[in-house]
Amino acid sequence: MRLSVAFAAGGSLLAITLVALLGIRHGRVESQEVAGPPPVKVALASAEKRVMPRYYSSVGTLEANQQVLVTAETAGRIVALQFDSGQVLEAGQPLVTLNDAPEQAQRIRLTALLKNAENRLARIRQLLPSRATTQEQFDQAQADRDAARGALEQVNAVIAQKNVRAPFGGQAGIRLVHLGQYLNPGDPIASLSDNRHLRANFSLDERARAELAPGQAVELQFQAAPGRTFTARVSAIDPILDSARMTRVQATLEDSDPLLSPGMYANVRVRRPDDAPVLSVPRTAVVTTAYGDTAFVAREGEHGLVAERVTVRIGATQDERVEILGGLQPGDRVVLSGQIRLSDGTPLQATDRNTLEHLSLERSSPDQASLDQDLRP
Repeated sequence: MRLSVAFAAGGSLLAITLVALLGIRHGRVESQEVAGPPPVKVALASAEKRVMPRYYSSVGTLEANQQVLVTAETAGRIVALQFDSGQVLEAGQPLVTLNDAPEQAQRIRLTALLKNAENRLARIRQLLPSRATTQEQFDQAQADRDAARGALEQVNAVIAQKNVRAPFGGQAGIRLVHLGQYLNPGDPIASLSDNRHLRANFSLDERARAELAPGQAVELQFQAAPGRTFTARVSAIDPILDSARMTRVQATLEDSDPLLSPGMYANVRVRRPDDAPVLSVPRTAVVTTAYGDTAFVAREGEHGLVAERVTVRIGATQDERVEILGGLQPGDRVVLSGQIRLSDGTPLQATDRNTLEHLSLERSSPDQASLDQDLRP
């Protein structure tokens, strides 16, 4: 009897203990459900209106102020070479001499004919006042003199064509001919380029035409000179659009550089004259997905800041900021990093590193994971 009473008392005590433990645990669960998840520490920055330089971008090609592929104007065998590859040439300097022996002999013959025609014309001119000759003979003698002079000038022109000269001063390219080689009209001899003044040719959309003007600044960057920006000025705007409805533009570099050569591709930026302030945020605040560009905005909730995902339309990007065309208002505070851990309604806690300067320092860390780890509670 006593044993049964003891067991009953022990069972009651155990039941009371279990109920108490369950009550305590249930209270903790209810308090956690009321408190919610802990806030996520994030860096914030405000959407601000700033003056951001706006540019038209394009890809251009460099060309020299004067550049040409020197070719043969007439046929002949090369009997003399007066230049070498890469040589700096003066305007009019001889390059190649073709065999002109037949023309030289013909010039001697035509020179004699011209002299005879001039002497005959002089005698007839003396006889004409005394009517010892006729006007018809005088006219024929004058025509013979002019014909002989024209034939001689034609031969001299052929001889000049067989003595190829540099049309302007510049640097010769690789020599493409050899001594004794026979050239046909149009055969290339060498390239010649005057690199003292370089120009960039590029095209812009027809909408940019209204904002272009001679003298406008142009920024050029080349793979041959990484990290450097060269300045040029718009020197010509084609008045006719091309077949793709693009405006062709030419800009002249202010200073030449030995690193630059005609034919190089250039990344071109033309600054637009509109300098009105635009709404912008740090570049890291915008997350690009397959569904568009989004940003998380810190809103005031009942218990503090909460995250709200908004869709944004972005414009030009300059340095570390991106232009916002829609979706945000001035003063909105946006999350700068760790967006992958956020969703609508996630509690937020702003850290004391919510300025762009601190963000730039953090972005120089080894990776983004270290930044996210540092911002975790």
